[in-house]
Amino acid sequence: MKTVALPRAFADEYGVAIEAAGAGQVRLLPLRGEEGESDLGDVEIAVYAPYEGALSFAELADRMPSLRWIHSTGAGIDSFASRELVERGVIVTNSAGVYAPAMAEYAIAGMVAIARDLRRLIAQQEQGLWKHEPVSGAELYGKRVGIIGFGATGRYLAAVCKALGMEVWATKRTPMLTEGEPVDRLLPPDGLHELLGASDYVVVAASLNSTTRHLLGDAEFQALKPGAGLVNVARGGLVDQDALLAALDDGRVGGAVLDVVVPQPLPSESPLWAHPRVIVTSHISGGSPEGWARSMDLFRRNLPLYIDGDSGRMGNLVNLAEHL
Repeated sequence: MKTVALPRAFADEYGVAIEAAGAGQVRLLPLRGEEGESDLGDVEIAVYAPYEGALSFAELADRMPSLRWIHSTGAGIDSFASRELVERGVIVTNSAGVYAPAMAEYAIAGMVAIARDLRRLIAQQEQGLWKHEPVSGAELYGKRVGIIGFGATGRYLAAVCKALGMEVWATKRTPMLTEGEPVDRLLPPDGLHELLGASDYVVVAASLNSTTRHLLGDAEFQALKPGAGLVNVARGGLVDQDALLAALDDGRVGGAVLDVVVPQPLPSESPLWAHPRVIVTSHISGGSPEGWARSMDLFRRNLPLYIDGDSGRMGNLVNLAEHL
């Protein structure tokens, strides 16, 4: 019998389906993530997702000596990746791709918000100010978007952008273009500055690791097309926020929509909150009931493979060591 730890809300929503997938060989252990919760020593499988209690998932994992597999309901695993888990041989799967529709839709909304200066318009609404302007903002149609990171989210976003009449450029670690890809130009990582200089909007959809931290710094903002908009749906650590603020203040960045920042939560005194050309949201771009359901479908499909000792065939396997 294999014990599966997961948040209470997930046990309530998906428990019956998980037990069916486990064919009588799993026991669910709903957790709140609080001090004093028992039976953690028997946990072999853990679902990384929002827990209600004060303990982080990394702290919970430290109390699970029998842990052998972590399924992350998010794409990123940087919040719990550790050398100890690598040394213990813990298998990790993530949910890369399952939130692509939600994140792409957020990115489109972010570009529209920048194009139409929605932050200013909402401020006018809050003031009860009717200020009719014959021209308020620009169209996305005909503009060029540069997508940094061409994984599942980047591809989905590219297809939507093409449908809106935008030209799409993207960067990818291995820029091999296959037939039918919704992209006009695919560049290697060292083509980043070329992409930045040519794009009206830049969407960050890359993964965060030791080589991509502060991928966008002062040099990159200097290379940016003047007045371009920036949307980050990936990880806050990909962007040097001090360099971003400087670029916003001198007009190099025309507007920024940030779903991810450093640190999280963003302190109330951060100048990002009050900046007239910035919209900050609390890491919600991928959140949707449809996305959660797809993540747990992936977990249920992997569960029989794990039980049968066939972990090599599990979907969305992640090399944990690459994320340290």
